[in-house]
Amino acid sequence: MMLKIGLVGTHQLSFPGPKEQAFARAVDGMRRNAADMGFTLEVYEKLVITEDEANAARAWAEEKQVDLLLILEVSYSAGHLVPALYRVRGAKVGIWAIPEEGRSGPVPFNSFCSVNMYQGINAHYLRDYGIRCKWFYGNAGDDAFRRRLGVTVRALSALKKLKTSRVALIGGFAPGFNDLYFDERRLFSMLDGIYLNRLHEYDEIIKLADRVTDAEVSPYLEQVKSVPRTANAARLLSFSVRMYLAYRRFASEHGYDALAVSCWPKFQDDYRYSVCSVLGMLNDDGIAAACEGDLMSAVSMLALQEISGDSAMLMDFSAFDEHDDSILLWHCGPGSVKYCRQNGYTLGENYSGMAHEPGKVTGCGVARDMEFDPMPATVFRFSGDMERYLNLSGEFMGKGKESFCGSRGWMKGLRLEHSPIGALDFANTVLSGGLEHHYPVCRGDYSAEVSELGAWLGVAPVRAIPYADYLQTGEK
Repeated sequence: MMLKIGLVGTHQLSFPGPKEQAFARAVDGMRRNAADMGFTLEVYEKLVITEDEANAARAWAEEKQVDLLLILEVSYSAGHLVPALYRVRGAKVGIWAIPEEGRSGPVPFNSFCSVNMYQGINAHYLRDYGIRCKWFYGNAGDDAFRRRLGVTVRALSALKKLKTSRVALIGGFAPGFNDLYFDERRLFSMLDGIYLNRLHEYDEIIKLADRVTDAEVSPYLEQVKSVPRTANAARLLSFSVRMYLAYRRFASEHGYDALAVSCWPKFQDDYRYSVCSVLGMLNDDGIAAACEGDLMSAVSMLALQEISGDSAMLMDFSAFDEHDDSILLWHCGPGSVKYCRQNGYTLGENYSGMAHEPGKVTGCGVARDMEFDPMPATVFRFSGDMERYLNLSGEFMGKGKESFCGSRGWMKGLRLEHSPIGALDFANTVLSGGLEHHYPVCRGDYSAEVSELGAWLGVAPVRAIPYADYLQTGEK
C-alpha cells in the first residue's frame, strides 16, 4: 500500500503574485515526484482562504484517508486556518513555502513568512495537541526539496507498513536472552494496527517441512550447486531447503511480513543443525527474519527493509578496533547474498551452536560464511519498549581484515545519530547504556530516514556516552 499525500493550497487576496499559476506548477511538480518516489498524490483543487474552506479541506483529507497532509502556503494566509488544517484525523502534517518571484518591489507571496507564523501557532497556541509538522521550502522540482521530501516519503512509508504488518515469534526467544524481552503494549499504542503473535511453536515448522517434496527442493539445490560447502553443510543442504520452504509457506499461509525465529537449541538438539542459512534465504526474499526469537529486531528489520527497499540482516557487535575506529558486525551465518556480490559466500558450520570438546572444533551446518562488500550501511533498532532507537551509520570495509567465520563485516566511519563516534566510545555507549545485543542492518545510508521515523513516533535517539575510566550509568 503506497503512501498517500494530500496537497492543499492556501492564500490571501491581498498579495499580488500569480497564485493560481504557482499552485498549478506545484501540483505538476508533485505529480512528477509521486511517480518518481512511489507515492499517491491527492490534490484539493480549490485554494483555501477562509476558515470554513479550511474545515472543508480537512474533511476532504479525512475522507481521502491521506497519510500526510502537505499544506502549501501559496501566499501569506490567515492564522485561523491552522487549527483546522493541522488537526487532520489520522494524518501527519507538512507545511510548504515557495520562493518569491523577484527580490524587490511589492512582495508577491510572502509564503515563507506565513509558514513561520503557522509553525509558531502550532508550537504555542496549539501546544497541548502535540502536533508534529515538518517544513519544506522550494519548488517541487528543486534538488533540495526532493531530497527532503524523499526522506519523508521513505520514513512515513515505513511507518505505514509497520502499522499494517503482521509479525510472528516462532518457538520463543533464545534461552537466557532476556535483554530481548519487551512489553508489546507500548508498541501497540505507537504502531496502532500492527499484529504480533508470540504463540507459534517450533513443531509447526517441522510439520510443514515434513510435507515439502523432493520436487520442490530440487530447483533450490540447483541454484546453489556451484556454492562451495563443507561436508556437513552438503549433507544437510536438502534439509535446509525444506526448512526454508516451510518458513516461507508458514509466512504465506498466515500473512506474516516478518518472523522472529527460535534458532536454538531445538534444531541443534534434534538434528545437529543450524538454521542460519535459512534466515539468510528468507531475508533474500524480503521476508524479514530475525534469529534467536528477537521480535523487536524483526520489527526494526521490517522498517529498514521498507525504508531502503532492500533486504536487512541481524548482526551481533562482536569486536572493536581502536586503531582504525572500526567495529565488527558478525553473526553465525544468516547474511543475505545481496551483501557479498563481489566475493560470494560458502556454506559451512555454525561453530557456536554445540558444546565443544577440548582440542576439537565442533560445528553444525548450514551457515553462510561471507565477508560483506565495501558499502555504506545503516544500523537501526528500536530499544527497550520503544523508548529509544539506535541510529548508527558507517561503511563496511570489504574483504581482507581478519575476522571470524560466519556472516560478517568490519564497519568504519561510524556516525551515531549523524555525529562521528569512535569505536571505543560506541562500545561504551552500548555497554554503559545497556543496549540489546542485536543490530539490524541494511545497505546504504538511511540515517536521515531513521531519525525522521523516530521523530514522527516521538522516540528519542540513543546519544553517545564518551568513554571514561569511571563507572558510567547511561542515559536517564
